[in-house]
Amino acid sequence: MTSAPVRSGIPETGEWTSRFATAPPYRPVSTPTVGRTPYRRPLDAERIAALRGDEPLTEERTGSDEALLAHRLLMNIYESDTLFLPEEGMAARQQDFEAFYDPATRLAADIAKPAVERYVFSFLDRSVQVTGAWDLESVEAHVTAAIDEAVHAESPVLRAIDESADPVRATETMVAQMALDGLTEATAMSQNLGGAYGPEQSELFKIFVDEFGYGVFDAKHSTLFAELCRSIGMTPTAHHYWFFYLPTWMTSNNYFYYVTRNRLGFFRYVGAMTLLEATFAPWFAAMSRRLKAVYGDGVDTRYCDEHAHIDQHHGRMAVRDLLLPIARKHGPAAMRELVRGIEDTKVLGRLADADLVAQMTWHPVAVAGGDRPPTGAPVRPGQDFDTRVAAADERLTVLSGQVELHHSPTGDPLTVPAGSSVVVPRGRLFGVRADRDSVVATTSSAG
Repeated sequence: MTSAPVRSGIPETGEWTSRFATAPPYRPVSTPTVGRTPYRRPLDAERIAALRGDEPLTEERTGSDEALLAHRLLMNIYESDTLFLPEEGMAARQQDFEAFYDPATRLAADIAKPAVERYVFSFLDRSVQVTGAWDLESVEAHVTAAIDEAVHAESPVLRAIDESADPVRATETMVAQMALDGLTEATAMSQNLGGAYGPEQSELFKIFVDEFGYGVFDAKHSTLFAELCRSIGMTPTAHHYWFFYLPTWMTSNNYFYYVTRNRLGFFRYVGAMTLLEATFAPWFAAMSRRLKAVYGDGVDTRYCDEHAHIDQHHGRMAVRDLLLPIARKHGPAAMRELVRGIEDTKVLGRLADADLVAQMTWHPVAVAGGDRPPTGAPVRPGQDFDTRVAAADERLTVLSGQVELHHSPTGDPLTVPAGSSVVVPRGRLFGVRADRDSVVATTSSAG
């Protein structure tokens, strides 16, 4: 495969990024959801080519359109090395399967990956500073304090669901984000099961075995998550809601691939995983109650109930049998990385919660067109569908016909008729589809 030179934001790998992003599995689609196949994950190669690698993401830009594009790219790079087989069998998907795992595309992924990782994750080196001398006592005190703080904090996401005027849409926006990990749960963890690193390897495997239902498929956590999705009318195919992943949630998901695919990230991974395993139980118990309040008795909460139970044990195991023995055995350098993983996770969690709450609480409304004439590129019928993040407050104005504004993975889109407009706040994710008529929609600053 050959491609024209690209002014990529990742100059040392621009051609390889282009080769990967333009491969068949990543080509555009016309619908807001992706068909029931694990092999389609659309990328906008032109927008990706415009990323500025000499300007890596900052913490303030983790919710930006640049972050959205880069993390879509990076997630596809990671998952092109993860095995997916179609639920209905290979007969109708053989060509897609071969394209997804094509060796030339995989080579492009491997070459592009380090530069993309630097672009999206270097901000953590500035946002998280772990200094000073660390010993076993101070590490234990730090992880204990971090766990106590997390389990006693109110969840802004669950509170937003409680207060939402549309709790079903809000809940399903959250569930779509959870699907990033929920449908492939413990895949990142599996990266650290091989090799040889002593008793701690067996302790990690104990947690992993629980995640996989002790070898019983119906008890596997990803199976339980799929049943949760089905019970509330959501599609459990991996990445069906691809266009509605928020950039900050992809950041958190990709982070665990980042620190497990890179062996130098092992200690950081253990710190990050320990904090989550030790704090999940009360959160999932609360989520189970919210699901029942929103959907009634028909919702399948076994995924949440299992986590509320087993993560009480996983938290203890991760701290006592994994993190502290590793700190004791491997000394100050490992201790700093363990603490770094904890602090990275706190930052990523805070950013993801804020982004999700803002998306859940945005309820766009179509109003009569503004006084100023709209400017910007038109959106015409038949264009490929995509979502983006508004860089500033924007006004979408419909000049003729009508458009659909999509801002959540489920629920009806907002219909915006001719002569009307809708304001998209800065940082909100949205996509637009035009109807069959000769519709022209443009955007202008919402000022």
